[in-house]
Amino acid sequence: MGEIVPNEAKNTKRNPFLEVTTPNPRRRDVINAKNYFSKYCGSTSIHGMQYLGERGRYIIEKIVWLLIIITVATCSTILVLKTYNKWVTTPVIVTFATTETSISTIPFPAVTICPEVKTDAGIFNFTDVFIKKLFQHELTLFEEEGYNSLSLVCSINAPTEENITNSNPIADDFVILNLLTFFRDFNEANITQLFWRGESLDITQSLTYTFTSEGICYSFNMLDSQDILKNPEEYTVPTAKKSHTVRQWSLDKGYLTSDVIESYPLRTFLPGPHGGFLLDGMVAFRSDLDYICTESLQGYKVVLHHPAEWPNLDRHFRVPLNSAVYVGIEPKVTTVSPTLKDYDPEGRKCYFADERRLAYFLNYTQNNCLQECLSNYTMRKCDCIGFYMPKDKEYPICGVGSLKCLYESKIDYLKYDKDTCSCLPSCTSLEYDLEISLTDWDWHRAINAIRAMSKRFFALEYEKVHLSKLAIYFKNNQFLSAERNELYGPVDFLSNVGGLLGLFIGISITSFIEVLYFCTLRLYCNCKKYGRKYWSGEPDLVDEDEQMMRE
Repeated sequence: MGEIVPNEAKNTKRNPFLEVTTPNPRRRDVINAKNYFSKYCGSTSIHGMQYLGERGRYIIEKIVWLLIIITVATCSTILVLKTYNKWVTTPVIVTFATTETSISTIPFPAVTICPEVKTDAGIFNFTDVFIKKLFQHELTLFEEEGYNSLSLVCSINAPTEENITNSNPIADDFVILNLLTFFRDFNEANITQLFWRGESLDITQSLTYTFTSEGICYSFNMLDSQDILKNPEEYTVPTAKKSHTVRQWSLDKGYLTSDVIESYPLRTFLPGPHGGFLLDGMVAFRSDLDYICTESLQGYKVVLHHPAEWPNLDRHFRVPLNSAVYVGIEPKVTTVSPTLKDYDPEGRKCYFADERRLAYFLNYTQNNCLQECLSNYTMRKCDCIGFYMPKDKEYPICGVGSLKCLYESKIDYLKYDKDTCSCLPSCTSLEYDLEISLTDWDWHRAINAIRAMSKRFFALEYEKVHLSKLAIYFKNNQFLSAERNELYGPVDFLSNVGGLLGLFIGISITSFIEVLYFCTLRLYCNCKKYGRKYWSGEPDLVDEDEQMMRE
């Protein structure tokens, strides 16, 4: 039988230069690592780690605690990742202000009014020309040019699809002049009255002409085209007066003075009809009503918008003939915290006033951006744009032959191209929610009641006209604004992550420092103090080696 070798001899190597045995270095490193890990587990603040490194425990106990630690660490990691994703994708939250704001701090909305009556029938009768064209009667040059001009603003544009297709796709420069020539002012009878904050204003000085998809409209409290557009000469109505200039106000900072009178756009401090806008006695002559051009809808289209925005008639409401319409306004104001300035616009979901420049508008608003985007898309698709759209000087105006393309481009733009323009809201924005009430206005009875006292209406022959009334006002003298704030700032994110890690496994910043300490400084100091053979600093390992050396 062979000689029995003790276990200690199996774990030692014979040194050829010395007659003593030394322990296996690999075994010593394993023992050092176990001892060092055990010491770390006994010192760390991470929950459950002390049970993994505790000596003398059954292996099943350590396996159970290892599974527990892995489970809670996984849950904690999942929640931390969700918190991080929320911080990255939705860093902004919109909250209501704690105090109410006076309506005198915001501008009264601009009011744009578009009559359904497009022409003075004594100058140009669209229905008669339409019927002639329908039955293929010969038209004069005046009728042909007038028909082509009015077809751009009428709901029914041509008798047949063939006529539309065969018409000129590019309009001549005199289109706008024709619209002005045919247009009848609703104050021509000189009975329309305009009231602002209860005071009567000169209607010719208070309303300005504006180009829209409905043709020529009236605007009240809207900034002059020179304060809205970069190419204002393209939209200046010939012979029209200039609107009021901006005074003591800017789009991003608001009003710079508390003086309600010496500022423009206009503002009010009084709620209710007496503190707002009233247009009384808008006249439509019965002889001018055209049931072909407007699809038998009579009255006025009205849109309320920000004074610094170009009107968008897609958001209109109607004022019927012989009716009184009262519009109560509830402003929606959104401000922004300065702390969001450092965020990316896509992250905060809005633009500051100086972050986004538009090609056609001086000031960025979401509505202006969308209108510019539609104009560019229409130009790409149709090689022309609507006469009312913002444009470069070189862009041609679409004629009757391009009306179908104009319509299709708008539909396609809303379907596919709208998001590519990245028209985010302004960080500081103002919108107006409307509450509209409508009632019949039996003004004939009122005239009959004062028949003996006034001859003014009889000179008008009131039986031949329709009158309408429009009142617009703030419902309350104060409103509750909203503010964009940080949902998760860096401090909030760290607090939430620290709370989750502390809740599940007791990890803190100190825990990470402990790991770094055990992997660097403590390890270095142990090597200096105990030598590289005993870097764990475990006395038992030193005693064991000394005992083996003696043997």
